[in-house]
Amino acid sequence: MQNRNQTKNRVSLIPIALFIILFFGCIGKQQVRVEDLGISIPATWNAPFPQSQKVSGNWWSIFNDPMLDSFLFRLKTESPDIKTLVQNQELAIQNAKLGGASIFPSINVLTRADTNVQNLSGFGFADSFFNSSSEDDSSGNSEQPSNGVLTFGNKNFGLGLNLQWEVDIWGRLMNGRKAAYKDYESITYDLSYLQFSIMIRSAQLFFNAKEAASQLELSEESYNSLVEIRDLVKERYEKGLRSSLDYRLAETSVATSIVSIENSKSILRSLNRQIEILTGDYPSGTFINKSSLPTALPLIPVGMPASIIQRRPDIRSLVLKMEAASHRVAQSTRDLLPGITINGSAGTSTQDIEKIFDSDHGVWNLGMSVTAPIFNGGRLRSIKKIQESNYENSKQELIRGILKAFSEIEQFLDQNKSLFIQNEALEIAVKQSKDAYELSIERYDKGVTTLESVLNSQRQYNAIRSQQLTIRRQSIENRLSLLLAMGGDLKKE
Repeated sequence: MQNRNQTKNRVSLIPIALFIILFFGCIGKQQVRVEDLGISIPATWNAPFPQSQKVSGNWWSIFNDPMLDSFLFRLKTESPDIKTLVQNQELAIQNAKLGGASIFPSINVLTRADTNVQNLSGFGFADSFFNSSSEDDSSGNSEQPSNGVLTFGNKNFGLGLNLQWEVDIWGRLMNGRKAAYKDYESITYDLSYLQFSIMIRSAQLFFNAKEAASQLELSEESYNSLVEIRDLVKERYEKGLRSSLDYRLAETSVATSIVSIENSKSILRSLNRQIEILTGDYPSGTFINKSSLPTALPLIPVGMPASIIQRRPDIRSLVLKMEAASHRVAQSTRDLLPGITINGSAGTSTQDIEKIFDSDHGVWNLGMSVTAPIFNGGRLRSIKKIQESNYENSKQELIRGILKAFSEIEQFLDQNKSLFIQNEALEIAVKQSKDAYELSIERYDKGVTTLESVLNSQRQYNAIRSQQLTIRRQSIENRLSLLLAMGGDLKKE
């Protein structure tokens, strides 16, 4: 009796011991900390930071452009690129489930129907034996065909469950599962950043088309003013008040302005086709035909350089990849330890199919095997070294990614300041060149200056206005790129 109680106590301690082993075996490495990367991060940005509040999720609303709103909405719902990202995310979660499924036991249901037929011709019995035995045979399991060969058969039916489970006593499978889901989170952040990037690049393309439409209007306006000058010169030339040189210069300017208009139209149609492809529409080249570049720019998030690591999805993805690599190092280390596998089955086995659910015909077996690696040509240790190298590579990728992000932001901040200065200077230049152009026309009308001076001042005035449009578009593009580099707002809209 005492021995039986001791046996019971020992058996009751087994689940507790297994729980302790599983709990401590599943503990992986700590999360990645930026302090461990050895990067010197300043407290503030070197380049001047624009004064703004925290960016809102719908950054495009600051432009107050219904066409842009509609375009970005259709982009999110109809774009083949965005739809591909959604499918890739679904693939990522299924791959994660596949990679982490090995920690669970494998249970399969099995149904079996066996029929076995044999004969005694190969055992050397005489025909008389068949004849005599067939007369006395009262069993339905054998029969004597016309050729005298005795056959007999057997049927067996079975229903049951099969179990196979590798007990994760060292946390090897748990580390593999964690690595798989870290990879999934990493891909999710990559796809999130890619979607954000597609939205930003598409908005930049939209404003490129807006600028092209403005440049077209400027070319048409220049053409109209040159036609007015040509008509004035032609009228005076026909009266003998102006030379043929002035008339030919005026006609030349009109002709070249037509070329400028056609070039502007071609650029606008090309950009429109790119936009239409993004939303899955037929590339007719007619998406934008009106010009209006906004003056207000989207706000950008205020934060210290270190906060970029928490904001940018691609940086968070690199952090997760490094954590996944650390789990794989732990997994490869535990591959060197013994493994325990439990195999079992339970069910029924009977010769009558109607008794297949009868518990009286139940059969079962349960077994356990322990496998320990002794010699494998150094394969497991090589795998461990490979995973350690992958971990170091992922660490360097993270460092490069962080430094690249810092470089991008500093560069866009520098460009933001430079573009602001250029735009202020062009505001003055536009006003002065316009006054100079109007003054040259007035002086030419009085015969004080030459037509060449008028045409030069007109070209300079239009060139400065064209340059100002480009700078305004570049300011929008730079601000959107800065928003992308800062990681935008990660909150869902």
